[in-house]
Amino acid sequence: MVMSGSTTEARGVEPTSEDVLALLRRQAILYARLESFAGRQRSLVVAEDTGSLLSILSDRQKLSVELGQLAGLFEPIRRQWSDVRARLSPPQQAEAEGLLEDIKHRLRNVIDADAADARLLSARKQCAADDLRSLQ
Repeated sequence: MVMSGSTTEARGVEPTSEDVLALLRRQAILYARLESFAGRQRSLVVAEDTGSLLSILSDRQKLSVELGQLAGLFEPIRRQWSDVRARLSPPQQAEAEGLLEDIKHRLRNVIDADAADARLLSARKQCAADDLRSLQ
């Protein structure tokens, strides 16, 4: 079965074990890229490199759209995860669980990095506001 854009549920076709693992692998790859972008973003925030920062934010936006599309494909599987997981062989179950843990870990890293960047940018904004007030 090809997971091209319509959900498996809408077509009345159950995903194969390989379909499920392919979606999880693709998600893991995309979250690894997102985590990499977050790391580069951090160095650009620290360096105050606005032009490159805007570029990386644009790349992250494109990646977020792709992740959203993938989430839509995965939604019918997620809703029936217990049944889908039961159809996986033990090695496939182990791979799926490992991929899910990897995705969760990477997402947590991205969230933490973004929160740290937001704090740094907020502190800079406050310093700039303080500097402007002192000039008045």
